Amino acid sequence: MKNTNAHATRESWLRAATEELQPYFKKLGFELPKNIRHAIAFTSTGKRGCSPGECWHPVASEDQHYEIIIRADMADPVEVLAILVHELVHTLFPPKEKHGKAFRSAALRVGLEGKMRQTTPTAILAERLKAIAANLGPLPHAKLNFSGASDVPKKQTKRWLKAECAASCGYAIRITSKWAKAGLPLCPINSDHGMLACEELSDGDDGAITP
Repeated sequence: MKNTNAHATRESWLRAATEELQPYFKKLGFELPKNIRHAIAFTSTGKRGCSPGECWHPVASEDQHYEIIIRADMADPVEVLAILVHELVHTLFPPKEKHGKAFRSAALRVGLEGKMRQTTPTAILAERLKAIAANLGPLPHAKLNFSGASDVPKKQTKRWLKAECAASCGYAIRITSKWAKAGLPLCPINSDHGMLACEELSDGDDGAITP
């Protein structure tokens, strides 16, 4: 194995790792496809998903590539390589195989064990992956803390509606849709002004809020 230790991107590191693994797979009778892209990012299940990796088959790609995605909170090089091996096994079979008998047979042969949805490397495969990681050099990636700061707006848990005096005295409040549907209060400035009005409530009997 030729040591380059010059990977500037995560994708380059993973691509080189796949190239390092190709002879190993071939020796075991498995031919890896050439049209594979790699990424360390969010999988389709997002930060709440339990799968550490994902393999999308060419049928889902506009230019017919496999897309291997490793979740961004994974950063240990050997663990990342173990996930990569798992996803590479998926490229050997059509999507409908999932974690079936053919997948299990191939996974066990390459050195994966445990539950097939979340495999771990055997001691022998782990040593091989450690050698590959050392040869590749540092993985240009750090664990992404999903509970940390981001510019994604927090999910609004309550919808606040504006309710104001129907007599236009100027009195206005904010009230949740739950309590607005239950019943709006009388104007506290002057009870003769009647009940506060909330235009965002529909006229329907179900009390649904209009878009």
